[in-house]
Amino acid sequence: MRRPALLALGLLCGALAVSGQEDAGDPLLREIDRMKRLLEERIAKAAAQAEERVVLRTYDVSDLCTRLSDHGVALENLTPSKYEAPREADESEPWAAYEIDSLIELMKSAVEPASWEMEGADIQPKNGRLFIRAIPRVHGRIERMLAWCRTSMDRRVSVDVAVVPVGDGDAALLANALELTADEARRLLAQPLAAVTLSGFDGQLLGGRAGREISYLRDYEVEIADGAAIADPAGGKVFSGCTAEVRACLDGGEGAILHCQLEMSRVAEPLSVHPTAHGPIELPTKRLTRVQASFWAPLGRTVVAGGCTAGEEPCVILVTARRR
Repeated sequence: MRRPALLALGLLCGALAVSGQEDAGDPLLREIDRMKRLLEERIAKAAAQAEERVVLRTYDVSDLCTRLSDHGVALENLTPSKYEAPREADESEPWAAYEIDSLIELMKSAVEPASWEMEGADIQPKNGRLFIRAIPRVHGRIERMLAWCRTSMDRRVSVDVAVVPVGDGDAALLANALELTADEARRLLAQPLAAVTLSGFDGQLLGGRAGREISYLRDYEVEIADGAAIADPAGGKVFSGCTAEVRACLDGGEGAILHCQLEMSRVAEPLSVHPTAHGPIELPTKRLTRVQASFWAPLGRTVVAGGCTAGEEPCVILVTARRR
């Protein structure tokens, strides 16, 4: 019996049931009861068949399978101008929270494995989407599984790096303290020399810098032609500011392990000038504070990564890691 006929029969049964007929031995009422039971059975059977019918739904999993890359940053090179010291590559191959093939395998093994043996049941990936043919009950469990996956991978972190000057009353505090109180951090961070914020995922290498590049007259390129010398000025650039490279690994609790390479480069201005046979050149003078360290830090608290609390223009580098 088709659905409209079933609906009409149901309405008829309901109307007759409330028509005032109360005699249980009435043949008409007995027939109505029989038809009502038949209707209920057919409705239940149709619902069960619909529940076991394979249907197609599309799921966008591009956010789960996006490939991430580490982002390092070049540190200051204090070797002679035409020499570049080799540096071990910090860049890694791009990685994803979930490889799409692994995600499909997880679905088939964790979400009613026997249901994937049904005729027509299948999962096909294409352009960051999964085209899934499965019964409705399985689709519901897949939706809950993907929601859990998104919750488990939402492990983003931001790291604030700030370089602060060391005042007369701060040297003893900064030389002996790793973690600062909220009031101490607020006071020291009021006027930083430089600051940079890095944002990314748990375990991702992040790099950035804040400051400015200063151009200077580095040298002269001399050409000899017909007994004459032609000297063309050769320019250079030097960076003044903060450079930070941090890999923050959340520990699953209230802290993170920070692997840091931090620098504060300060160029003395005005640049000193040195005369040569072809003309004056500029010689930048730079004061470099460099910190390379790995340590555990509580989230939301400011810690002293390192620095110099004595000498000329002392400064320290403060780091604050937070969950995003």
